[in-house]
Amino acid sequence: MTRRRKAVAAGVDIGGTTIKLGLVDGDGGLLARRRLPYAEMASFDDLADRIAHDVRAMEGDSGRTADALGIAVPGYARPDDGVMIDGTSNVPLLTNRSLAQALRQRLGLDCRTINDGSAAALGELQFGAGRGVARFALLTLGTGVGGGIVVHGRLATADDGVPPELGAMVLDDAPAGARTLEDFASARGFARAYACRGGAEGLSPDEIFHRAAAGEEAAIAAIDAVARRLAQGFGSLTNALGLELCLVGGGIAGAGEPLLARIRAHFPHFTWPFLRTRCRIDGATTGEDAGVLGAAAAAQPPAFSSAQPSTSSIE
Repeated sequence: MTRRRKAVAAGVDIGGTTIKLGLVDGDGGLLARRRLPYAEMASFDDLADRIAHDVRAMEGDSGRTADALGIAVPGYARPDDGVMIDGTSNVPLLTNRSLAQALRQRLGLDCRTINDGSAAALGELQFGAGRGVARFALLTLGTGVGGGIVVHGRLATADDGVPPELGAMVLDDAPAGARTLEDFASARGFARAYACRGGAEGLSPDEIFHRAAAGEEAAIAAIDAVARRLAQGFGSLTNALGLELCLVGGGIAGAGEPLLARIRAHFPHFTWPFLRTRCRIDGATTGEDAGVLGAAAAAQPPAFSSAQPSTSSIE
């Protein structure tokens, strides 16, 4: 009996500073990986050439060939041709360009584009903490705040793949200053919360958590204030969607329990009691590979078929 070869997909996660690449099998195993500094890209063609080169290099490293390629991007790509039309302020080389089309020409692969927050949620659904969960939300915390929503085991997007903008949820009606979840819970939001409580300006979340662990009151208060806003966002989503699980991902989520415990403590203040008892808050488990895994899953070769998100495709 001939054993069927497991499908393999390349995943490309375009960040504002780093491009992460991985060759992923149908079980979520990373067969090879690469990193490229985005700042070193001189042009769009240079970007596409470098990614194509590294995809071939990963195939050489692993001895496996990609069946398809998925690209996770900040923003939204037009479904019919993959042209980026929104959310490229941090990756200007992609503005009004189709990376999917460029890589299809260079690699001869079916290439699909998905929003990075949706990709992270898909990565958790397929290979992480969201496996087997019908309804969950993921918030990714980093330079900005993104994420995705899964309902009935499928990514929730508009019919043409437009993703939810979770970081844009307005949590405060102040006429000026911080208003959205991203304002409060991004890296800049942590820094602002710390400075407002008497701490030094411009500190990174890692340093704030380090100071909180040492017992500094300003750092402890800042983390608590941000966690309350995250609980507010999760509570609103849970009240609307009856979520079973709220996941915290992204680089800042590496803080672990010191952040999660405070979100859980505030969650009851914003959630209908019956729904609160049916929902838990936890950390995402795919870590920094979430975007790569989700992009590979979005590519949809045969072994990546348990979730079918709406994506832009260049075949």
